[in-house]
Amino acid sequence: MKVLWFEVTVPSAYFSGGAPIGGWQDSLERIVRHSPEIELTIAFMSDRHHEVRTIAGVTYVPIDSTSSCYERYFRHKWDIFVERLLPTAKTIIEKYKPDLIHVFGTEWPFGQIASVTDVPVVIHIMGAIIPYMNSDYPPGYSRLDIFKQHLCNPKRLYFSVKNSKDGVNRRDWEYKTWGLVSNYMGRTQWDKSLSSVLHPGRRYFHVEEALRDVFNADGKKWNLSAGTRLKLLSIGCKSLLKGPDIMLKVARILKDLGIDFEWNVAGVMNKDVKKLVEHKEHCHFEDCNVHILGYRGPDELVDLLCNCTMYVHTAYIENSPNSICEAQCLGVPVVSTNVGGIASLVRNDVDGVLVASNDPWQMADAILQLFKDKDRMVRYSENSRQFALSRHDDENIRKQLLNCYHTLINN
Repeated sequence: MKVLWFEVTVPSAYFSGGAPIGGWQDSLERIVRHSPEIELTIAFMSDRHHEVRTIAGVTYVPIDSTSSCYERYFRHKWDIFVERLLPTAKTIIEKYKPDLIHVFGTEWPFGQIASVTDVPVVIHIMGAIIPYMNSDYPPGYSRLDIFKQHLCNPKRLYFSVKNSKDGVNRRDWEYKTWGLVSNYMGRTQWDKSLSSVLHPGRRYFHVEEALRDVFNADGKKWNLSAGTRLKLLSIGCKSLLKGPDIMLKVARILKDLGIDFEWNVAGVMNKDVKKLVEHKEHCHFEDCNVHILGYRGPDELVDLLCNCTMYVHTAYIENSPNSICEAQCLGVPVVSTNVGGIASLVRNDVDGVLVASNDPWQMADAILQLFKDKDRMVRYSENSRQFALSRHDDENIRKQLLNCYHTLINN
């Protein structure tokens, strides 16, 4: 069968010239490469790459995403995206003649491709702008706080306002996409419910998320440390949706209680977000033992996860965060906010502890109570590792994906 993917990121194999090495879409590509019945073509957006390449049987087709100065300043970003995408996508579809089109994410208007073709289109649900925008700002924060940061810089203020309007434009395109496409892949109760509400009568296929193979290997795994210091780890802190305010509030509670702890955060925190949170919470991350480590590669993440006490997730909204799944595959006990699809990943008091969002006191207590109960930590570790390795098994995902493909093509 001929399958055409549309994704927003550049596949790692395209620029590396070898095997996929990147995130979860690359990991799914790794699985498909070992499925000889699939002839795969991947179209992707890029403002730097223009050459069509075939690597290890997969054809990569860049779609130009460059925009003019006028467009960047005065037009909605997602209107331009659709204008660029649809004519090129139609040409690609006519050239490669796929049996099925697999689109990644409702967040980008790739699903609008269904308006220019009769080929079956299925969207792999990732996040979703509509419910994400509902959680844009934590309690006590507002869009006005963002604008106030840039009052002395007219250019940055202009783009803050423009980005806000672009967000509304993006949400409007997502509503159109949900209404246009009838077939979806998902993996959590959250995305299943969301798709049912936003497109009644849609077809839904359960397909688990592929992970980077370094986390699925039978190599390193978490072991209970004999040390007395509490070592917390989080991954991802770029935006307010990730709950950096909760992170800082919990850290301050632990510090005020006199707990000996460190909290490492793998990822890059936007400077404006960091400044805003510290201003609103009247304290600094560094003063509360929170260390922003910046980007860390997969091997470094494995070491950080295996050497922490527990993984802590503070987000206000998520579907199925890779970071939690990867931590579970290594057997790391998890404490997380109970939002979005996380309850489908972490079974409360089986694999970890789920707490209400925006409740730093309950999260702080959950961390401390788990730290005191070594037997419970070991039980969570064993349960979550077994559960996650089965959930993210390559062969299991391949069967789920092929079932979806065959069903849509045969129908």
